[in-house]
Amino acid sequence: MSIFEGKEYFLFDGAIGTYYSSKFNKNTACELANLFDRDSIYDIHREYISAGANAIKSNTFGANRFSLACDQSEADKIIIKGWEIAKRAAEGTAAAVFADIGPLPMDENISAPEEYKKIVDIFISCGAENFLFETFSGYDILLELSAYIRLRIPKAVIIASFAVYPDGYTKEGLFYKDIIDKVSTSGLADACGLNCISGPAHMCRLVKDLNIQGRRIIIMPNSGYPSSERGRDLFIDNSDYFAEKILDLKKMGVQILGGCCGTTPKHIAALAGLLDANNHQEGNLAHKVNSTACVPSEENVLYKLLESKKPILVEIDPPFDTKWEYMLKDAFLLKQAGADMITIADSPLAKARADSSILASKIYREAGIPVMPHITCRDKNLLGIKAMLLGLHIEGIRNILTITGDPIAHTERENIKGVFSINSSKLAGYISSLNSNVFHDGEFKIGGALNVNAVNFDAELRRSVNKIENGIGYFLTQAVYTDAGINNAVRAVQTLKVPVFAGIMPLVGYKNAQFINNEVPGIEIDEETIELFRDKSREESERIGINFSMKSINKLYKHVSGFYLMTPLKRTHVICELIKMIREINI
Repeated sequence: MSIFEGKEYFLFDGAIGTYYSSKFNKNTACELANLFDRDSIYDIHREYISAGANAIKSNTFGANRFSLACDQSEADKIIIKGWEIAKRAAEGTAAAVFADIGPLPMDENISAPEEYKKIVDIFISCGAENFLFETFSGYDILLELSAYIRLRIPKAVIIASFAVYPDGYTKEGLFYKDIIDKVSTSGLADACGLNCISGPAHMCRLVKDLNIQGRRIIIMPNSGYPSSERGRDLFIDNSDYFAEKILDLKKMGVQILGGCCGTTPKHIAALAGLLDANNHQEGNLAHKVNSTACVPSEENVLYKLLESKKPILVEIDPPFDTKWEYMLKDAFLLKQAGADMITIADSPLAKARADSSILASKIYREAGIPVMPHITCRDKNLLGIKAMLLGLHIEGIRNILTITGDPIAHTERENIKGVFSINSSKLAGYISSLNSNVFHDGEFKIGGALNVNAVNFDAELRRSVNKIENGIGYFLTQAVYTDAGINNAVRAVQTLKVPVFAGIMPLVGYKNAQFINNEVPGIEIDEETIELFRDKSREESERIGINFSMKSINKLYKHVSGFYLMTPLKRTHVICELIKMIREINI
Protein backbone atom coordinates (compact mmCIF):
# COMPACT_ATOMS: atom_id res chain seq x y z
CA MET A 1 0.00 0.00 0.00
CA SER A 2 1.35 3.45 -0.94
CA ILE A 3 2.28 5.78 1.90
CA PHE A 4 -0.10 8.30 0.31
CA GLU A 5 -3.16 6.05 0.27
CA GLY A 6 -6.00 6.76 2.69
CA LYS A 7 -4.71 10.23 3.60
CA GLU A 8 -6.56 13.47 3.00
CA TYR A 9 -3.17 15.09 2.59
CA PHE A 10 0.50 14.24 2.93
CA LEU A 11 2.67 17.02 4.36
CA PHE A 12 6.40 17.44 3.78
CA ASP A 13 8.71 19.61 5.83
CA GLY A 14 10.11 22.97 4.75
CA ALA A 15 13.49 24.21 3.59
CA ILE A 16 16.39 23.06 5.71
CA GLY A 17 18.87 25.23 3.82
CA THR A 18 17.27 28.63 4.35
CA TYR A 19 16.12 27.74 7.87
CA TYR A 20 19.58 26.57 8.93
CA SER A 21 21.12 29.70 7.42
CA SER A 22 18.74 32.10 9.22
CA LYS A 23 18.66 30.24 12.53
CA PHE A 24 22.42 29.96 12.93
CA ASN A 25 23.49 32.93 10.79
CA LYS A 26 25.46 30.64 8.48
CA ASN A 27 26.45 31.33 4.88
CA THR A 28 28.00 27.91 4.24
CA ALA A 29 26.23 25.10 2.42
CA CYS A 30 23.93 23.40 4.91
CA GLU A 31 24.92 19.94 3.59
CA LEU A 32 28.37 20.39 5.14
CA ALA A 33 26.68 20.48 8.54
CA ASN A 34 26.05 16.72 8.15
CA LEU A 35 29.74 16.32 9.02
CA PHE A 36 30.45 19.31 11.29
CA ASP A 37 27.15 20.33 12.91
CA ARG A 38 25.06 17.19 13.05
CA ASP A 39 23.11 18.06 16.18
CA SER A 40 21.74 21.22 14.55
CA ILE A 41 20.49 19.29 11.54
CA TYR A 42 18.97 16.63 13.82
CA ASP A 43 17.18 19.32 15.84
CA ILE A 44 15.79 20.93 12.65
CA HIS A 45 14.39 17.59 11.50
CA ARG A 46 12.74 17.11 14.89
CA GLU A 47 11.24 20.61 14.74
CA TYR A 48 9.57 19.87 11.42
CA ILE A 49 8.24 16.52 12.66
CA SER A 50 6.87 18.19 15.81
CA ALA A 51 5.25 20.82 13.60
CA GLY A 52 3.21 18.10 11.91
CA ALA A 53 5.20 16.98 8.89
CA ASN A 54 4.35 13.51 7.60
CA ALA A 55 7.73 13.29 5.89
CA ILE A 56 11.15 14.88 6.16
CA LYS A 57 13.83 15.23 3.51
CA SER A 58 17.42 14.24 4.14
CA ASN A 59 19.77 17.22 4.24
CA THR A 60 21.35 16.24 0.92
CA PHE A 61 19.76 18.47 -1.74
CA GLY A 62 23.14 19.75 -2.99
CA ALA A 63 25.24 16.85 -1.73
CA ASN A 64 27.45 16.24 -4.74
CA ARG A 65 31.10 16.96 -5.40
CA PHE A 66 30.35 19.67 -7.97
CA SER A 67 27.97 21.81 -5.91
CA LEU A 68 30.11 21.49 -2.75
CA ALA A 69 33.50 21.67 -4.51
CA CYS A 70 34.75 18.63 -2.64
CA ASP A 71 36.13 15.24 -3.61
CA GLN A 72 33.98 12.18 -4.14
CA SER A 73 34.80 10.52 -0.83
CA GLU A 74 33.72 13.60 1.15
CA ALA A 75 30.51 13.92 -0.91
CA ASP A 76 29.75 10.25 -0.17
CA LYS A 77 30.21 10.83 3.58
CA ILE A 78 27.91 13.86 3.48
CA ILE A 79 25.17 11.81 1.80
CA ILE A 80 25.53 8.89 4.22
CA LYS A 81 25.53 11.10 7.31
CA GLY A 82 22.62 13.13 5.97
CA TRP A 83 20.56 9.98 5.62
CA GLU A 84 21.60 8.66 9.04
CA ILE A 85 20.69 11.93 10.79
CA ALA A 86 17.24 12.05 9.16
CA LYS A 87 16.53 8.40 9.99
CA ARG A 88 17.56 8.93 13.61
CA ALA A 89 15.35 12.01 13.85
CA ALA A 90 12.32 10.06 12.55
CA GLU A 91 12.77 7.13 14.96
CA GLY A 92 9.75 6.66 17.20
CA THR A 93 7.54 8.81 14.95
CA ALA A 94 5.26 8.11 11.98
CA ALA A 95 7.28 10.43 9.74
CA ALA A 96 8.70 8.96 6.54
CA VAL A 97 12.20 9.84 5.38
CA PHE A 98 12.92 10.73 1.75
CA ALA A 99 16.33 10.75 0.12
CA ASP A 100 16.52 14.31 -1.23
CA ILE A 101 18.38 14.80 -4.52
CA GLY A 102 18.72 18.14 -6.27
CA PRO A 103 20.03 18.98 -9.74
CA LEU A 104 23.70 18.94 -10.60
CA PRO A 105 25.24 22.16 -11.93
CA MET A 106 24.72 22.61 -15.66
CA ASP A 107 28.13 21.78 -17.08
CA GLU A 108 28.85 19.98 -20.33
CA ASN A 109 31.88 18.35 -18.67
CA ILE A 110 29.68 16.55 -16.13
CA SER A 111 28.33 13.13 -17.12
CA ALA A 112 25.01 13.66 -15.37
CA PRO A 113 23.50 10.14 -15.60
CA GLU A 114 26.57 8.52 -14.06
CA GLU A 115 26.85 11.11 -11.30
CA TYR A 116 23.18 10.85 -10.34
CA LYS A 117 23.40 7.06 -10.31
CA LYS A 118 26.35 7.26 -7.90
CA ILE A 119 24.21 9.33 -5.54
CA VAL A 120 21.24 6.97 -5.88
CA ASP A 121 23.45 3.95 -5.24
CA ILE A 122 24.73 5.45 -2.00
CA PHE A 123 21.18 6.03 -0.76
CA ILE A 124 20.16 2.52 -1.75
CA SER A 125 23.14 1.12 0.15
CA CYS A 126 21.89 3.04 3.21
CA GLY A 127 18.47 1.40 2.89
CA ALA A 128 16.55 4.26 1.31
CA GLU A 129 13.30 3.35 -0.43
CA ASN A 130 11.75 6.83 -0.73
CA PHE A 131 13.27 9.30 -3.22
CA LEU A 132 12.48 12.95 -3.87
CA PHE A 133 14.04 14.62 -6.92
CA GLU A 134 13.29 18.32 -6.56
CA THR A 135 13.94 21.63 -8.32
CA PHE A 136 14.72 20.01 -11.67
CA SER A 137 14.21 21.85 -14.96
CA GLY A 138 13.97 18.88 -17.35
CA TYR A 139 12.40 15.44 -17.13
CA ASP A 140 14.50 13.18 -19.36
CA ILE A 141 17.13 12.47 -16.72
CA LEU A 142 14.47 11.88 -14.05
CA LEU A 143 12.68 9.29 -16.15
CA GLU A 144 15.99 7.50 -16.64
CA LEU A 145 16.79 7.63 -12.92
CA SER A 146 13.30 6.50 -11.93
CA ALA A 147 13.65 3.45 -14.16
CA TYR A 148 17.11 2.83 -12.69
CA ILE A 149 15.66 2.85 -9.15
CA ARG A 150 12.63 0.71 -10.00
CA LEU A 151 14.82 -2.04 -11.42
CA ARG A 152 16.57 -2.22 -8.04
CA ILE A 153 13.69 -1.42 -5.69
CA PRO A 154 10.34 -2.19 -7.34
CA LYS A 155 8.39 -0.88 -4.34
CA ALA A 156 10.32 2.41 -4.15
CA VAL A 157 8.36 5.66 -3.73
CA ILE A 158 9.61 8.20 -6.26
CA ILE A 159 8.57 11.85 -6.46
CA ALA A 160 9.70 14.18 -9.26
CA SER A 161 9.36 17.91 -8.66
CA PHE A 162 10.24 20.74 -11.03
CA ALA A 163 11.13 24.39 -10.56
CA VAL A 164 9.15 26.77 -12.75
CA TYR A 165 8.96 30.52 -13.02
CA PRO A 166 5.60 32.21 -12.40
CA ASP A 167 4.81 31.88 -16.13
CA GLY A 168 5.03 28.09 -15.81
CA TYR A 169 8.31 27.55 -17.66
CA THR A 170 11.52 25.99 -16.39
CA LYS A 171 14.91 27.51 -17.13
CA GLU A 172 15.25 24.96 -19.95
CA GLY A 173 12.11 26.35 -21.56
CA LEU A 174 9.78 23.44 -20.72
CA PHE A 175 6.15 24.19 -19.82
CA TYR A 176 4.87 22.77 -16.55
CA LYS A 177 1.78 21.16 -18.10
CA ASP A 178 3.90 19.33 -20.66
CA ILE A 179 6.29 18.13 -17.95
CA ILE A 180 3.52 16.84 -15.70
CA ASP A 181 1.81 15.13 -18.64
CA LYS A 182 5.05 13.41 -19.63
CA VAL A 183 6.04 12.27 -16.13
CA SER A 184 2.52 11.22 -15.12
CA THR A 185 1.96 9.09 -18.20
CA SER A 186 5.38 7.42 -17.85
CA GLY A 187 4.20 5.47 -14.81
CA LEU A 188 7.70 5.69 -13.35
CA ALA A 189 7.01 8.27 -10.63
CA ASP A 190 4.46 7.97 -7.84
CA ALA A 191 3.89 11.72 -7.87
CA CYS A 192 5.10 14.77 -9.72
CA GLY A 193 4.69 18.49 -9.36
CA LEU A 194 6.33 21.80 -8.62
CA ASN A 195 8.59 23.39 -6.05
CA CYS A 196 10.82 26.43 -5.53
CA ILE A 197 11.23 29.73 -7.45
CA SER A 198 7.52 30.64 -7.28
CA GLY A 199 5.57 31.67 -4.21
CA PRO A 200 2.23 30.18 -3.10
CA ALA A 201 -0.01 32.62 -4.99
CA HIS A 202 1.68 31.87 -8.30
CA MET A 203 1.55 28.15 -7.58
CA CYS A 204 -2.21 28.43 -6.97
CA ARG A 205 -2.66 30.17 -10.31
CA LEU A 206 -0.67 27.49 -12.13
CA VAL A 207 -2.60 24.66 -10.50
CA LYS A 208 -5.95 26.30 -11.40
CA ASP A 209 -5.00 25.84 -15.05
CA LEU A 210 -3.82 22.26 -14.57
CA ASN A 211 -5.85 19.11 -15.05
CA ILE A 212 -4.93 17.10 -11.96
CA GLN A 213 -7.78 14.61 -12.03
CA GLY A 214 -6.44 11.09 -11.60
CA ARG A 215 -2.94 12.35 -10.86
CA ARG A 216 -0.97 12.52 -7.62
CA ILE A 217 0.43 16.05 -7.52
CA ILE A 218 3.00 17.57 -5.16
CA ILE A 219 3.28 21.35 -4.69
CA MET A 220 5.94 22.89 -2.43
CA PRO A 221 6.19 26.66 -3.02
CA ASN A 222 8.66 29.08 -1.56
CA SER A 223 7.20 31.00 1.37
CA GLY A 224 7.38 34.13 -0.79
CA TYR A 225 10.12 36.23 -2.31
CA PRO A 226 13.21 37.13 -0.30
CA SER A 227 14.93 40.41 0.38
CA SER A 228 18.70 40.60 0.39
CA GLU A 229 20.81 41.74 3.30
CA ARG A 230 24.62 41.60 3.21
CA GLY A 231 24.54 38.90 0.55
CA ARG A 232 22.00 36.72 2.33
CA ASP A 233 18.43 36.00 1.20
CA LEU A 234 15.97 36.79 3.98
CA PHE A 235 12.35 35.61 4.02
CA ILE A 236 9.66 37.28 6.10
CA ASP A 237 7.55 35.40 8.63
CA ASN A 238 4.30 34.92 6.69
CA SER A 239 3.27 31.54 8.04
CA ASP A 240 -0.47 32.31 8.28
CA TYR A 241 -0.64 33.63 4.70
CA PHE A 242 1.39 30.66 3.46
CA ALA A 243 -0.90 28.18 5.23
CA GLU A 244 -4.04 29.77 3.74
CA LYS A 245 -2.67 29.57 0.22
CA ILE A 246 -1.58 25.95 0.62
CA LEU A 247 -5.03 25.12 1.93
CA ASP A 248 -6.39 26.50 -1.35
CA LEU A 249 -4.14 24.05 -3.18
CA LYS A 250 -5.47 21.18 -1.11
CA LYS A 251 -9.03 22.21 -2.00
CA MET A 252 -8.09 22.07 -5.67
CA GLY A 253 -7.13 18.42 -5.23
CA VAL A 254 -3.41 18.58 -4.48
CA GLN A 255 -2.67 15.77 -2.04
CA ILE A 256 1.07 16.17 -1.35
CA LEU A 257 2.04 19.53 0.08
CA GLY A 258 5.01 21.21 1.69
CA GLY A 259 7.32 24.15 1.45
CA CYS A 260 10.54 25.19 -0.19
CA CYS A 261 12.83 28.20 0.36
CA GLY A 262 11.87 30.29 3.37
CA THR A 263 9.45 27.79 4.90
CA THR A 264 10.24 27.15 8.57
CA PRO A 265 8.73 24.80 11.17
CA LYS A 266 6.39 27.66 12.02
CA HIS A 267 5.04 27.63 8.46
CA ILE A 268 4.53 23.87 8.57
CA ALA A 269 2.85 24.04 12.00
CA ALA A 270 0.42 26.72 10.78
CA LEU A 271 -0.30 24.68 7.68
CA ALA A 272 -0.79 21.40 9.57
CA GLY A 273 -3.23 23.09 11.95
CA LEU A 274 -5.24 24.61 9.12
CA LEU A 275 -5.33 21.35 7.16
CA ASP A 276 -6.54 19.41 10.19
CA ALA A 277 -9.22 21.99 10.94
CA ASN A 278 -10.56 21.65 7.40
CA ASN A 279 -10.16 17.89 7.18
CA HIS A 280 -13.86 17.17 7.55
CA GLN A 281 -15.16 20.06 5.54
CA GLU A 282 -16.22 19.81 1.95
CA GLY A 283 -13.90 21.39 -0.52
CA ASN A 284 -11.47 18.78 -1.64
CA LEU A 285 -12.55 19.56 -5.17
CA ALA A 286 -10.68 17.68 -7.84
CA HIS A 287 -10.15 20.39 -10.38
CA LYS A 288 -10.42 19.88 -14.07
CA VAL A 289 -10.05 22.77 -16.45
CA ASN A 290 -12.51 23.06 -19.28
CA SER A 291 -10.78 23.80 -22.51
CA THR A 292 -11.45 27.29 -23.81
CA ALA A 293 -11.92 28.12 -27.42
CA CYS A 294 -8.86 29.75 -28.93
CA VAL A 295 -8.98 32.63 -31.31
CA PRO A 296 -8.22 31.27 -34.78
CA SER A 297 -4.60 31.88 -35.74
CA GLU A 298 -3.99 34.46 -38.44
CA GLU A 299 -2.47 33.30 -41.71
CA ASN A 300 1.32 33.52 -41.79
CA VAL A 301 2.62 35.72 -44.59
CA LEU A 302 5.65 33.54 -45.41
CA TYR A 303 3.61 30.35 -45.62
CA LYS A 304 1.02 32.14 -47.75
CA LEU A 305 3.77 33.21 -50.17
CA LEU A 306 5.00 29.62 -50.44
CA GLU A 307 1.68 28.65 -51.99
CA SER A 308 2.29 30.69 -55.13
CA LYS A 309 5.99 31.53 -55.54
CA LYS A 310 9.53 30.99 -54.38
CA PRO A 311 9.86 33.70 -51.74
CA ILE A 312 13.05 35.75 -51.62
CA LEU A 313 14.29 36.68 -48.16
CA VAL A 314 17.01 39.32 -47.88
CA GLU A 315 19.27 39.84 -44.89
CA ILE A 316 20.40 43.29 -43.86
CA ASP A 317 22.97 43.60 -41.10
CA PRO A 318 22.16 46.20 -38.41
CA PRO A 319 24.74 48.89 -37.58
CA PHE A 320 27.49 48.90 -34.97
CA ASP A 321 26.40 52.42 -34.04
CA THR A 322 23.17 54.46 -34.15
CA LYS A 323 23.27 55.23 -37.85
CA TRP A 324 20.49 52.95 -38.97
CA GLU A 325 18.90 55.03 -41.73
CA TYR A 326 20.54 53.00 -44.50
CA MET A 327 18.50 50.00 -43.36
CA LEU A 328 15.21 51.77 -43.98
CA LYS A 329 16.43 53.00 -47.38
CA ASP A 330 17.61 49.49 -48.30
CA ALA A 331 14.32 47.98 -47.13
CA PHE A 332 12.38 50.27 -49.47
CA LEU A 333 14.75 49.50 -52.37
CA LEU A 334 14.54 45.75 -51.80
CA LYS A 335 10.76 45.84 -51.47
CA GLN A 336 10.55 47.66 -54.77
CA ALA A 337 12.95 45.18 -56.38
CA GLY A 338 10.72 42.27 -55.40
CA ALA A 339 12.03 41.01 -52.04
CA ASP A 340 9.33 39.30 -49.99
CA MET A 341 10.81 39.57 -46.51
CA ILE A 342 13.72 41.26 -44.71
CA THR A 343 15.74 39.30 -42.16
CA ILE A 344 17.80 41.04 -39.48
CA ALA A 345 20.90 39.35 -38.06
CA ASP A 346 21.43 39.24 -34.28
CA SER A 347 24.98 40.49 -33.66
CA PRO A 348 26.72 38.06 -36.05
CA LEU A 349 30.26 36.90 -35.21
CA ALA A 350 29.51 37.90 -31.58
CA LYS A 351 30.08 41.60 -32.32
CA ALA A 352 27.48 43.88 -30.78
CA ARG A 353 25.14 45.52 -33.26
CA ALA A 354 21.81 47.29 -32.87
CA ASP A 355 19.14 44.92 -31.56
CA SER A 356 17.61 42.76 -34.30
CA SER A 357 14.11 42.66 -32.81
CA ILE A 358 13.85 46.42 -32.34
CA LEU A 359 15.09 47.17 -35.84
CA ALA A 360 12.87 44.49 -37.35
CA SER A 361 9.87 46.11 -35.67
CA LYS A 362 10.90 49.56 -36.91
CA ILE A 363 11.39 48.42 -40.50
CA TYR A 364 8.09 46.53 -40.47
CA ARG A 365 6.26 49.65 -39.30
CA GLU A 366 7.99 52.17 -41.53
CA ALA A 367 8.73 50.22 -44.72
CA GLY A 368 5.68 47.97 -44.67
CA ILE A 369 7.59 44.83 -45.64
CA PRO A 370 7.42 41.56 -43.64
CA VAL A 371 10.44 40.96 -41.41
CA MET A 372 12.18 38.06 -39.70
CA PRO A 373 14.51 38.91 -36.81
CA HIS A 374 17.19 36.38 -35.85
CA ILE A 375 17.27 35.35 -32.18
CA THR A 376 20.46 33.85 -30.75
CA CYS A 377 20.88 31.88 -27.54
CA ARG A 378 24.27 33.46 -26.91
CA ASP A 379 23.19 36.70 -25.22
CA LYS A 380 19.79 36.10 -23.64
CA ASN A 381 18.28 33.83 -21.05
CA LEU A 382 14.68 32.62 -21.35
CA LEU A 383 13.36 35.59 -19.40
CA GLY A 384 14.89 38.00 -21.91
CA ILE A 385 13.82 35.89 -24.88
CA LYS A 386 10.22 35.68 -23.72
CA ALA A 387 10.13 39.44 -23.12
CA MET A 388 11.45 39.97 -26.66
CA LEU A 389 8.89 37.58 -28.15
CA LEU A 390 6.03 39.30 -26.38
CA GLY A 391 7.21 42.60 -27.82
CA LEU A 392 7.61 41.17 -31.32
CA HIS A 393 4.15 39.65 -31.16
CA ILE A 394 2.65 42.98 -30.12
CA GLU A 395 4.42 44.55 -33.11
CA GLY A 396 2.73 42.04 -35.42
CA ILE A 397 5.85 40.03 -36.29
CA ARG A 398 5.22 36.32 -36.75
CA ASN A 399 8.41 34.86 -38.27
CA ILE A 400 11.69 34.37 -36.41
CA LEU A 401 14.97 32.56 -37.03
CA THR A 402 16.43 30.72 -34.04
CA ILE A 403 20.18 30.19 -33.94
CA THR A 404 22.57 29.19 -31.18
CA GLY A 405 24.91 32.06 -32.09
CA ASP A 406 28.60 32.49 -32.78
CA PRO A 407 30.76 32.13 -29.65
CA ILE A 408 32.43 35.09 -27.96
CA ALA A 409 35.98 35.62 -29.23
CA HIS A 410 38.51 33.91 -26.97
CA THR A 411 40.34 37.16 -26.22
CA GLU A 412 37.13 38.78 -24.93
CA ARG A 413 35.83 35.97 -22.73
CA GLU A 414 37.34 37.39 -19.55
CA ASN A 415 35.08 40.44 -19.78
CA ILE A 416 32.16 39.24 -21.90
CA LYS A 417 30.26 36.08 -21.03
CA GLY A 418 27.94 34.23 -23.37
CA VAL A 419 24.68 33.06 -21.85
CA PHE A 420 23.94 29.91 -23.87
CA SER A 421 21.27 28.73 -21.40
CA ILE A 422 19.86 26.60 -24.22
CA ASN A 423 20.65 25.81 -27.83
CA SER A 424 18.58 26.68 -30.90
CA SER A 425 16.75 23.34 -30.88
CA LYS A 426 15.58 23.76 -27.28
CA LEU A 427 14.73 27.39 -27.99
CA ALA A 428 12.47 26.21 -30.81
CA GLY A 429 10.75 23.86 -28.36
CA TYR A 430 10.28 26.71 -25.90
CA ILE A 431 8.74 28.97 -28.53
CA SER A 432 6.50 26.13 -29.75
CA SER A 433 5.22 25.77 -26.21
CA LEU A 434 4.58 29.51 -26.02
CA ASN A 435 2.67 29.23 -29.29
CA SER A 436 0.37 26.68 -27.64
CA ASN A 437 0.00 28.46 -24.32
CA VAL A 438 0.45 32.19 -24.94
CA PHE A 439 0.29 33.14 -28.61
CA HIS A 440 -3.09 31.60 -29.46
CA ASP A 441 -4.10 34.54 -31.65
CA GLY A 442 -1.15 34.23 -34.02
CA GLU A 443 1.73 31.83 -33.49
CA PHE A 444 5.34 32.39 -34.47
CA LYS A 445 6.58 30.36 -37.41
CA ILE A 446 10.04 29.27 -36.39
CA GLY A 447 12.97 29.02 -38.78
CA GLY A 448 16.29 27.28 -38.21
CA ALA A 449 19.78 27.51 -39.64
CA LEU A 450 21.20 24.71 -41.79
CA ASN A 451 24.92 24.44 -42.47
CA VAL A 452 25.18 22.83 -45.91
CA ASN A 453 28.96 23.28 -45.70
CA ALA A 454 29.31 21.05 -42.63
CA VAL A 455 32.12 18.51 -42.85
CA ASN A 456 29.84 15.86 -41.35
CA PHE A 457 26.59 16.68 -43.10
CA ASP A 458 24.94 13.47 -41.89
CA ALA A 459 25.25 14.77 -38.34
CA GLU A 460 23.92 18.16 -39.45
CA LEU A 461 20.87 16.47 -40.95
CA ARG A 462 20.26 14.52 -37.75
CA ARG A 463 20.36 17.75 -35.76
CA SER A 464 17.94 19.30 -38.23
CA VAL A 465 15.48 16.43 -37.79
CA ASN A 466 15.63 17.04 -34.03
CA LYS A 467 14.97 20.73 -34.64
CA ILE A 468 11.88 19.87 -36.67
CA GLU A 469 10.64 17.69 -33.80
CA ASN A 470 11.02 20.73 -31.53
CA GLY A 471 9.02 23.02 -33.79
CA ILE A 472 11.29 24.31 -36.56
CA GLY A 473 9.14 24.71 -39.66
CA TYR A 474 11.66 25.82 -42.30
CA PHE A 475 15.40 26.28 -42.77
CA LEU A 476 17.69 29.00 -44.05
CA THR A 477 21.02 27.58 -45.20
CA GLN A 478 24.49 28.98 -44.91
CA ALA A 479 25.79 30.65 -48.06
CA VAL A 480 26.41 28.11 -50.83
CA TYR A 481 29.58 28.40 -52.92
CA THR A 482 30.51 24.84 -53.87
CA ASP A 483 28.96 21.87 -55.66
CA ALA A 484 29.19 19.96 -52.37
CA GLY A 485 27.11 22.66 -50.69
CA ILE A 486 24.57 22.56 -53.50
CA ASN A 487 24.30 18.78 -53.30
CA ASN A 488 23.84 18.96 -49.53
CA ALA A 489 21.09 21.55 -49.91
CA VAL A 490 19.23 19.30 -52.36
CA ARG A 491 19.70 16.35 -50.04
CA ALA A 492 18.30 18.40 -47.15
CA VAL A 493 15.18 19.23 -49.17
CA GLN A 494 14.64 15.54 -49.91
CA THR A 495 15.29 14.42 -46.33
CA LEU A 496 13.69 17.08 -44.15
CA LYS A 497 10.42 17.55 -46.08
CA VAL A 498 10.06 21.17 -44.89
CA PRO A 499 10.72 24.40 -46.81
CA VAL A 500 14.43 25.09 -47.35
CA PHE A 501 15.65 28.53 -48.43
CA ALA A 502 19.05 28.37 -50.13
CA GLY A 503 21.53 30.87 -48.73
CA ILE A 504 23.25 33.05 -51.33
CA MET A 505 25.78 35.76 -50.47
CA PRO A 506 27.40 37.25 -53.59
CA LEU A 507 31.14 37.76 -53.46
CA VAL A 508 32.07 41.32 -54.42
CA GLY A 509 35.86 41.33 -54.36
CA TYR A 510 39.06 39.42 -53.71
CA LYS A 511 39.47 40.61 -50.11
CA ASN A 512 35.79 39.99 -49.48
CA ALA A 513 36.12 36.40 -50.71
CA GLN A 514 39.22 35.81 -48.59
CA PHE A 515 37.56 37.22 -45.48
CA ILE A 516 34.42 35.11 -45.86
CA ASN A 517 36.43 31.95 -46.49
CA ASN A 518 38.76 32.45 -43.54
CA GLU A 519 36.74 34.28 -40.88
CA VAL A 520 33.05 33.45 -41.28
CA PRO A 521 32.15 30.15 -39.55
CA GLY A 522 30.37 27.53 -41.62
CA ILE A 523 31.34 28.88 -45.05
CA GLU A 524 33.87 27.38 -47.45
CA ILE A 525 35.03 28.83 -50.80
CA ASP A 526 37.48 27.01 -53.03
CA GLU A 527 40.67 28.77 -54.12
CA GLU A 528 39.72 28.69 -57.77
CA THR A 529 36.64 30.78 -57.05
CA ILE A 530 38.59 33.24 -54.90
CA GLU A 531 41.13 33.71 -57.68
CA LEU A 532 38.38 34.84 -60.07
CA PHE A 533 38.36 38.15 -58.21
CA ARG A 534 42.09 38.84 -58.04
CA ASP A 535 43.06 42.22 -59.56
CA LYS A 536 39.48 42.94 -60.71
CA SER A 537 37.79 46.34 -60.42
CA ARG A 538 34.80 46.88 -58.14
CA GLU A 539 32.38 46.72 -61.08
CA GLU A 540 34.05 43.64 -62.55
CA SER A 541 34.05 41.90 -59.17
CA GLU A 542 30.36 42.61 -58.63
CA ARG A 543 29.47 41.19 -62.05
CA ILE A 544 31.58 38.08 -61.42
CA GLY A 545 29.89 37.66 -58.04
CA ILE A 546 26.40 37.98 -59.50
CA ASN A 547 27.13 35.51 -62.30
CA PHE A 548 28.73 33.04 -59.90
CA SER A 549 25.72 33.28 -57.58
CA MET A 550 23.32 32.73 -60.46
CA LYS A 551 25.08 29.49 -61.34
CA SER A 552 24.26 28.17 -57.87
CA ILE A 553 20.73 29.59 -57.98
CA ASN A 554 20.00 27.93 -61.33
CA LYS A 555 21.19 24.56 -60.00
CA LEU A 556 19.07 24.92 -56.87
CA TYR A 557 15.98 26.61 -58.25
CA LYS A 558 13.78 23.58 -58.92
CA HIS A 559 14.68 21.96 -55.60
CA VAL A 560 14.43 24.65 -52.92
CA SER A 561 11.39 26.53 -51.66
CA GLY A 562 13.00 29.94 -52.02
CA PHE A 563 16.17 31.95 -51.55
CA TYR A 564 17.84 33.68 -48.64
CA LEU A 565 20.05 36.47 -49.99
CA MET A 566 22.66 38.04 -47.72
CA THR A 567 23.70 41.60 -48.54
CA PRO A 568 27.50 41.90 -48.86
CA LEU A 569 29.15 45.09 -47.54
CA LYS A 570 25.92 47.12 -47.90
CA ARG A 571 25.91 46.48 -51.70
CA THR A 572 22.13 46.50 -51.89
CA HIS A 573 22.19 47.14 -55.65
CA VAL A 574 23.88 43.76 -56.13
CA ILE A 575 21.02 42.03 -54.30
CA CYS A 576 18.44 43.99 -56.27
CA GLU A 577 20.06 42.76 -59.49
CA LEU A 578 20.00 39.17 -58.22
CA ILE A 579 16.32 39.45 -57.29
CA LYS A 580 15.53 40.64 -60.82
CA MET A 581 17.44 37.73 -62.35
CA ILE A 582 15.79 35.17 -60.07
CA ARG A 583 12.35 36.45 -61.00
CA GLU A 584 13.22 36.02 -64.67
CA ILE A 585 14.07 32.33 -64.29
CA ASN A 586 11.54 30.25 -66.20
CA ILE A 587 11.86 26.54 -65.56
